[in-house]
Amino acid sequence: MIEDKASFFKALGDRTRLTIVGCLLKQDHCACDFSAIAGKDQTTISRHLRILTEAGILRYEKDGRYVIYSIKDDMMKEILEKCGVEKVDSCCPGSVMDADTRKGAVRKNYGQIALGMVQGCGCCGDLSGEEIAGSIGYSSDDISSFPDANLGLGCGNPTALGQIHEGELVLDLGSGAGFDSFLAARKVGKTGKVIGVDMTAEMLAKARENAERYGFGNVEFRQGDIEKLPVETGSVDVVMSNCVINLAPDKSRVFREAYRVLKDNGRMYLSDIVLLKDLTPEEKIDEKLICACVGGALLKDEYLRIIREAGFTIRIIDEDKDISKRQYSGYALESLKLELRKK
Repeated sequence: MIEDKASFFKALGDRTRLTIVGCLLKQDHCACDFSAIAGKDQTTISRHLRILTEAGILRYEKDGRYVIYSIKDDMMKEILEKCGVEKVDSCCPGSVMDADTRKGAVRKNYGQIALGMVQGCGCCGDLSGEEIAGSIGYSSDDISSFPDANLGLGCGNPTALGQIHEGELVLDLGSGAGFDSFLAARKVGKTGKVIGVDMTAEMLAKARENAERYGFGNVEFRQGDIEKLPVETGSVDVVMSNCVINLAPDKSRVFREAYRVLKDNGRMYLSDIVLLKDLTPEEKIDEKLICACVGGALLKDEYLRIIREAGFTIRIIDEDKDISKRQYSGYALESLKLELRKK
């Protein structure tokens, strides 16, 4: 018994291990998450996880290619909380804003955009939706075809980044008012289908209204979180996303979910904002910057790393650095346009 207690307290006598346990008190995590959370290399993280598991604090189970860690049981959770181990939010190490707060801010802001109470996400000054869309790769035909669905919220045109074929099933992450979903729906035709997923009720209502207005019977909009997609495993040919993943607190989960729902050899086309220079701690928790696709963005190398860890191969299609001056007040960032392939 004394040896067990010694092992327990020794395991908790390390700042990195306390961070890991604090994160797991809040939610389960893949082993690959902790490198970014704790700022340590994967070999070091593996050693810490082994110590915590051998001390009887953690357990794990395999989920396909991933190893998911959790607190051993409810009794252990109670013991840890009585010992004063604090729950730690894992979305952004060192931040005082947790994932729920971030999502709440994004949901509120984009709900107001959908209702017309706010013009744009706050990133683009006086540019109109049409001007933004034209500058990031949409044709005049695209823009004029679905004007009510174009809210000027993107940083690229994912439907133009690769081939989308007739009859395919396409998933649009963070589908908003439906603009990209409708462009994809024209490509997949009546024999194909597009599923849009968005967490904002007002956006979903607007998207469904637009689908009826523009006569798209092959588009379905589902309410859900892109960190936990309401989509069957191995069911999708193409996943696309336009300047949305930067808004998600746990981007690693987003890419693991995209990998899960894709068929073998499936592909993902995305445009997203990545940082070329780190933000200050204050900028990372600024709600306006988060909702404007800056505050929650990752450094480019970190973004690419978590994509690889999710299992994808990466082809960089384009890097739009000029968007910094056009839309983002000169912040050191770019719009990264990628094709991802499920191995």
